[in-house]
Amino acid sequence: MKVAISMIVTCDKKIDRKELIRDLKEQNYEVVYIGQESKNTINPDFEELGVEFLSIPVGRNNINPFNEIKSLLAAKKVMQDNNIDTLLAYGIKTFPTMAIGAKLAGIKKIICIVNGSGRLFQLSGVKGKIVKLISYPMLWLAFLFSSHIFFQNQDDLKMLRKKKLLPRNNYNTINGSGVNLDTYKLQEIVHKPVFLMLSRLTGSKGVNEYIEAAIQIKKLYPESVFYLVGPMDDQEESINKERLHKAVSEGVIKLKGKVENVVSYIQLCKVFVLPSYYPEGIPRSILEAMAMGRPILTTNSPGCRETVEHGENGFLVEPRDSQDLVEKMKWFIENDAKIPEMGKRSREICEERFDVNKVNKTIIDEI
Repeated sequence: MKVAISMIVTCDKKIDRKELIRDLKEQNYEVVYIGQESKNTINPDFEELGVEFLSIPVGRNNINPFNEIKSLLAAKKVMQDNNIDTLLAYGIKTFPTMAIGAKLAGIKKIICIVNGSGRLFQLSGVKGKIVKLISYPMLWLAFLFSSHIFFQNQDDLKMLRKKKLLPRNNYNTINGSGVNLDTYKLQEIVHKPVFLMLSRLTGSKGVNEYIEAAIQIKKLYPESVFYLVGPMDDQEESINKERLHKAVSEGVIKLKGKVENVVSYIQLCKVFVLPSYYPEGIPRSILEAMAMGRPILTTNSPGCRETVEHGENGFLVEPRDSQDLVEKMKWFIENDAKIPEMGKRSREICEERFDVNKVNKTIIDEI
């Protein structure tokens, strides 16, 4: 049986669901990836795992219905030509293209995994109304054709149910994408007050709030260290770049770009911070830090709130509230002795709920 995993990625990206692929292959499934067209060189991960990459013209921000139809028909052809038996689709933006295309291709097992609700439901104004007028019926149809839908958090499930976009009772929740507890091992916590934000650098991930909090804390506690790690789009306009560059030049922020080895940076930190108000599924970066025994400082927003038992393994702050972030950072610095126990609880939560092997078993059982 051949399983296709689809998501908006290009062939040069590392495979971030290696455990799922290996588990599928151990059960004698053949696995292919379906992703975005690109002229880039294919990542070695695909050869290493024995996974073929199939491309279709699907985009992250496409709102043109004619292009959507073009992508849908391309997806149908790719799945037919490659004799796909089961489709495992990630990314709500792609569901109309992939699920409807799979249905037209005669695929009977179509599984959608909602790893965040994306920007569609946040659109406003005339443009937002037009986009939703087109997108909502297509999404409803995609869910109608799906054999099963997994949501990574309860908030997204409740929202789509409230909007009457779930025509069938064919859904439940899973605990994110999980984390590999062998790769991300429990590590001793450093002595210095080092904070780490590891994320794609965009405004909705809370970068501006992190920078503002770091500036204030550095004045109060000069020994504190703030890492900001992750790729930033050259066209990114939601970050106050003048503020960022000033903070970097003054030694407040240690800015790193995209890194391959996130483990080494998590090892460096005492507290992991993600002030995101982006519509997350469950952020993988938080789970990786939790698995390594770091307390978490994140927002009381969908996806993020799933990871924190407030006061036990970290704190939830209000989205877009840099002052709330400052107060909790001060608490961590002033209550240093409590951090190891909080980090230990983070690891325990991962073992209880977010073990990638448990998450993958749920998905494969459905397949």
